[in-house]
Amino acid sequence: MGGKQEYFRKNALLYSISAGHGIKHLFSTSVSVLIPFIKEGLLLTGVQIGALATSHSIAGALVNVPSGILSDLFKKKVGIIIGFSALFLGIGYLILFFLSKENWIVLGFIAFILFGGGASLWHPPAFAVLSTRYPDRKAFALGVHLSAASAGNTLGPVMVGVLLGGGIYGIYSAGMDWRNLSILISVMCFTLAIVIFIFSPKITIKGKKTVNVRNYFSDAYKSLKKIEVIVMILLHAVRSAVHSGFTVYLLIYLKEYLNLSPVAIGIHFSLIGLSGVLFTPIWGAFSDRVGRLPVITLGMILTGIFIYLIRFGSSGWSLIILLLLLGCVLFAIVPVISAAAIDYTIKGTEGTSVSLLFSGGAILGSLSPLISGYFYDSFGFNAVLTFTSVLALLGTVISLIAWNRFK
Repeated sequence: MGGKQEYFRKNALLYSISAGHGIKHLFSTSVSVLIPFIKEGLLLTGVQIGALATSHSIAGALVNVPSGILSDLFKKKVGIIIGFSALFLGIGYLILFFLSKENWIVLGFIAFILFGGGASLWHPPAFAVLSTRYPDRKAFALGVHLSAASAGNTLGPVMVGVLLGGGIYGIYSAGMDWRNLSILISVMCFTLAIVIFIFSPKITIKGKKTVNVRNYFSDAYKSLKKIEVIVMILLHAVRSAVHSGFTVYLLIYLKEYLNLSPVAIGIHFSLIGLSGVLFTPIWGAFSDRVGRLPVITLGMILTGIFIYLIRFGSSGWSLIILLLLLGCVLFAIVPVISAAAIDYTIKGTEGTSVSLLFSGGAILGSLSPLISGYFYDSFGFNAVLTFTSVLALLGTVISLIAWNRFK
């Protein structure tokens, strides 16, 4: 009994911050399920909805860098930065309520910018906290953190599908308009933000209280000049491009081609997160033992294969199985890439390295929904599958080259 208490005492921060991360992802992923209904309600094209998704990615890129720098410089205040992540999401959902055909260009972009900024704001401070508190189990700790994210990615789509669709098996029958649902989620985001702000003094980065700013920027620059860090940023960028280009149009495909109900759409999308809950910490722990690049290479090649195979199993049980298999790798290799980047950075610049990692992913990923939107409008969903699987193949080649070079 004492051993269990000691274990939970030592890992209380890991599981607490991971639980918050899971709840945050429940909210940040929910907007993805709303996208097909926003597209339908506002009569948007694939490229137009892709533009909103692009603003989401660009905002994430822009927010990441100052978030990482502030995390490294103000190690005892990172809990406040994390709290603003949930606050931005809440404001974004509140704005979504007022979206219309006349104002979607202005309010739509503001809302999706807040979604992107809010979702990304969490990662640099949280990753820096965990990597410094659990240095010998870095990838495992990040894996647990992102496993909770996968849990949120699983529950969020189901929650939205049930609330939009009016229930499942007669349990709930009212149904909600996507605008009213956005208000409900907004309130929950604000509640999460308040809880984080209350407990923020306990969320700190282990290290010196004061930082020499000049030395910090010098070390950060040295870290970001390393070819190993640059390659990890590039690999994460490719993975993000695959993720954003595929998931947006998977949801639209489920609604427009397969004519699935909101509940069914949510369940299908949640399958990717479901298997990620299990495999994210497994890949992390495995990479702690065998190395980062072998796991990254395997994850990239399997991602490309599973996405491409969807063209041959685009509905029914075959689609369900392929989405479950895809979830084992698509999001699950993020902690491995992140841990690899942190491995090569100079101590004290972890937050900046993570911010650049996610910024690189967001910048390249921001173009992917637009390109996928063009393919979807012009050639259909199979063209999106081909495009994103080729991107994953590119990631495989990059990781193989790095694997050979970094030996």
